[in-house]
Amino acid sequence: MYLFLFLADMQLGAYATFSGMNERDVGRYAHERDMQVRPVPRVEGFEWDAARYSEAVDAVNSLRPDLVLIGGDMIDDTNAEDQYDEFMRITDRIDDDIPIKWVPGNHDIADDNVVPTMASIATYRAAFGPDFYAFDHGPIRFVALNTVVIDHPELVPGEWETQRAFIEAELAEAAERSRPVVMLGHHPLFTRHADEEDDYWNLPLVRRKPILDMVHRHGVPLALAGHWHRNSHAGDGEFEMITTGPVGYPLGFDPSGFRVVEVSGGRISHAYRPLDA
Repeated sequence: MYLFLFLADMQLGAYATFSGMNERDVGRYAHERDMQVRPVPRVEGFEWDAARYSEAVDAVNSLRPDLVLIGGDMIDDTNAEDQYDEFMRITDRIDDDIPIKWVPGNHDIADDNVVPTMASIATYRAAFGPDFYAFDHGPIRFVALNTVVIDHPELVPGEWETQRAFIEAELAEAAERSRPVVMLGHHPLFTRHADEEDDYWNLPLVRRKPILDMVHRHGVPLALAGHWHRNSHAGDGEFEMITTGPVGYPLGFDPSGFRVVEVSGGRISHAYRPLDA
């Protein structure tokens, strides 16, 4: 059996960002962005989020997976060095023989937490490495995407087109090798159904559709994402689009946690593991 874990939305600092809101603020977030924010007293710092991530790292070391995938939004403020330093300090506690791979979230690679620039992408690459790439590990070909660019390519001309060509080439090669592909990204392609309307949580249909066309053409079985801060199991034919709840602050009704994925006998299965389990 091959085992890997998908952790997303540690987002050190998010609890403080959402703290101190009154009932009117909570209602506005629920109405405008489908966010379930809890009214708690105002706090500063990132102690709450760091504690959740530390708990997740303890679970990683206990489970001994073959691979750990970090699905983006490692910190809340792209420019907060203290958040980044604490995130890396906790990450360094993962046992040295457990490999880690990264994909960028909007809070990691866009200075305004939404729209990336060439400068913000360069900063991310200096800290974490390539923002989109592919690799073999165990029986799986992993294709990691920069969904932040796919969501908002307007300030990075040519980056979406380069990534689109990369996706086509990688999926075609994996299909020729009869190697199953798991796609990774921060934003889900969709959260409920493949032709849903554009919103803050999914990728725009104008770029979602060509990716889905490639997914179906090359027989991709599974994609994993975060960003929504809750769980979603959606599909389009044989393709599964799995959105995983946050290691950090939930914005739905699922608890903090991460996803455990097992590959055995050519079958891929997965389950959400709450941190308090």
